[in-house]
Amino acid sequence: MKSLIVDDDPLMCDLLEHFCSKIDDISSVVTTTSGFESINLINSSTFDLILLDYNLPDITGEDILKIASPHTAVIMITANRNFAPDSYNYDQIVDFLVKPINFSRFFKAFQKAQAFHSRNQSQGHRLFIKDGNKLVKINLEEVYYFKSEANYISVVMEKKKILTLMTLKDLEVKLPDFFQRVHRSFIVNLNRITTIGNNLIEIGKDHIPLSQSYEKILYQKISLLN
Repeated sequence: MKSLIVDDDPLMCDLLEHFCSKIDDISSVVTTTSGFESINLINSSTFDLILLDYNLPDITGEDILKIASPHTAVIMITANRNFAPDSYNYDQIVDFLVKPINFSRFFKAFQKAQAFHSRNQSQGHRLFIKDGNKLVKINLEEVYYFKSEANYISVVMEKKKILTLMTLKDLEVKLPDFFQRVHRSFIVNLNRITTIGNNLIEIGKDHIPLSQSYEKILYQKISLLN
């Protein structure tokens, strides 16, 4: 599991990094003392686990939660007990640790994060969408891209297209990390891209517009997949 530690206390970052080093199932650890930097890291990389302080000098842990992937397990680590009841509003929060902490308690929280991660993995890359009066299971790896059509979304695959009543905003949080929004009306499967150039993305025979606001994160994500 790839992990991100976000805490404005460098000593706490060191302690959490030490705890992570004692767990074989944690493959890598990135640390930051800045909330804003953590947002850049989350937007440009993929993490399986975030160890998140609530009280940061520049932004709150709750603000970071709003942009974190719902598929990423989060362990809140903070001295602020007031947030504990609200933490249950976020499905990805698997545990809430109050400082100071020890390794035994930390490891129990990690086991919950591991179970959360395993559940997400076992679901596979599939999604049920509504097609008329029935639910249709689609294999997300076969999807070329999603296109917004007013209040509907076109799910475009190699040999078929499905129109479903949904918004891109609602869909985006349900997708795995190999999907990326590239335009206000398009989310593409990064593994299906043929070429990128002249503000256009080619997938199959289709050309999809690439907005400047999404260009940087698109290239960052592609470099991580390679």
